[in-house]
Amino acid sequence: MWTPFVSPRLPAVLLALTLAACGSSDPEVPGPAPDSGTPVTDAGTGDAGVPDAGPEDAGSPLAIPNALSGFGLFTGSPADGGLVPVEGNVPYTLSTPLFSDYAVKSRTLYIPPGKTAHYEPVAALDLPVGTLITKTFAFPADLRAPDQDVRFIETRVLVRQPSGWEAWPYVWNAEQTEATLATGGRSRDVTFIDSEGATRSFRYSVPSKNQCQQCHHLVDEKGDQVLHPIGVKARYLHRANTYGGVEHDQLEYLASLGKLDGLPAPAELPKAPDAFDPQAASLDMRARTYLDINCAHCHNPKGTAGITSQLFLNFDNTSLFSLGECKRPGSAGAGVGGEFDIVPGKHDESILWYRLHTEESGKMMPQIGRTIHHAEGAQLIADWIDAMPLKACK
Repeated sequence: MWTPFVSPRLPAVLLALTLAACGSSDPEVPGPAPDSGTPVTDAGTGDAGVPDAGPEDAGSPLAIPNALSGFGLFTGSPADGGLVPVEGNVPYTLSTPLFSDYAVKSRTLYIPPGKTAHYEPVAALDLPVGTLITKTFAFPADLRAPDQDVRFIETRVLVRQPSGWEAWPYVWNAEQTEATLATGGRSRDVTFIDSEGATRSFRYSVPSKNQCQQCHHLVDEKGDQVLHPIGVKARYLHRANTYGGVEHDQLEYLASLGKLDGLPAPAELPKAPDAFDPQAASLDMRARTYLDINCAHCHNPKGTAGITSQLFLNFDNTSLFSLGECKRPGSAGAGVGGEFDIVPGKHDESILWYRLHTEESGKMMPQIGRTIHHAEGAQLIADWIDAMPLKACK
């Protein structure tokens, strides 16, 4: 088992929101930023979970600004040294983040004054109306120097409205002074030097608002797709970060601010390992963690891909068959790497590995969210499959 302070002078948008609601081998944080926490390998997203069954919170919907600065979540810009979260906008990192074309990422969580999130042991934290989650994607010129010559590409904002979650993509301008709402998505040419010293060039895709739904949804009891956050789960947040020069566990820090309740004792908190640290956990646990954060937001019993394929990659799935062992694919056709999702002992005959490894459109997984393959992630899954006892699939 896997085992703030808020300024009284809030930005105008946040103040309006508060009033309305009252009734990575790659480091994550590009460039200098206070309280940015410990760098982690950015390996990439999402987890299984269940929809919040509780009643909807009351409140008026937040008006979505055309510019990221309209949220009032940051001071500064990449052009003048980086984005600095305002008081109450809490930076956080994940023990194993979702892979996105080797982009470095910074994340923040804003919970309005007077509001509190509720602890969940498996699903995402139950976050109140008015919550804002940001994830900023950037590329340094050289991944070996991740805080130098960094180009910001996009910032995605998840907004907890009274009716549920919404996702809004913002794209940074060439001057790096502002990010503007881009509901239809965008594409940007990206070039960087990877950790091995090789030059990589590709066309980076910023997802549209509608595409965000593809990864962030779960199917509710009515059969409707409902958007949910992916990474803000206790097992990925239960790790150290630095706030005000002092190291804290992120969950305990949120609780100390009055922003999270129901937190169990530290020994009872679930904890996902760094999937790329061999000292952190077994190969099996690290591979299952990677699949959970990267694949299980869709491949779970409440995700459309999971329902269609019956391939469940969430960490708590105990069925070897639905995990893919000797299972014929429910949705992939011919030419996708073999006959079975996983052939134990043979990664090169396993569709799961092939779809993680390939960069061919229509065959790679995930279908959106990446353009190039994650070499380290694909190798981890290859090692995991090869370590399984050989078994003939029929």
